[in-house]
Amino acid sequence: MGLLRADGFVLRIRDFAESDLIVTLFTEQWGKRTAIAKRARRLNSRLGGVFDLLNRVEVVFYPKSRLDLVSQGALLQGFPHLKGDLNVVAAALLVGRLLDRLLPFHQPEERVYSLFGRFLNLLEAGDHSVDRLRLSVTLKLLAFLGHRPRLAGCVRCGSESGPFLFASECGGVLCRACAQREGIKISRGLALSLDAFLRLPLERVNVIHLCPEDIRVAVKVVDGYVDHLASGP
Repeated sequence: MGLLRADGFVLRIRDFAESDLIVTLFTEQWGKRTAIAKRARRLNSRLGGVFDLLNRVEVVFYPKSRLDLVSQGALLQGFPHLKGDLNVVAAALLVGRLLDRLLPFHQPEERVYSLFGRFLNLLEAGDHSVDRLRLSVTLKLLAFLGHRPRLAGCVRCGSESGPFLFASECGGVLCRACAQREGIKISRGLALSLDAFLRLPLERVNVIHLCPEDIRVAVKVVDGYVDHLASGP
């Protein structure tokens, strides 16, 4: 296979040798790729600043079985407003790390790519709650990747009567009668709010109202579930 061209987001960067970078890209056309960008860290490099985290870039590369070789790269979007706020950029990086951990290599995921781009653009615009955006996009991405959690009722018996315990190993909430192990306590109202995040468009997250304690519990539930999935069997 000859040279390929792709648009993609920078998920991870690592220094390599004296002046090279190893870059993990989530590309629209070719899925997640890992590539080496030769001499990208040199002051006079044409690739200088292109491969900053979260940037949307255009690349031309030679595909290899393990490590692609970048031939050309150009910045398409740098998201300067997003990166100017520590809380906002932290939320974006957490979602980028989720993709790096859970996406398979070399498999196009068009819906995931589109959703991640919408998420970054909404953060850049600054018109939505960062916490709610992060929770919503994380749940949607998990669903797109085949890991949709069950939140509207007990995984085992279907009971919709809360309160529940969220059990990552079961992939959702358990009622008190079915819960046999420790889990994260979650009210029925919060479970339904998280389920609404799965169903509502990302642009409508502001209609869901969560108090600070609800957000704390929701983050614990969602991040714990991601960690469980990323740890493997």
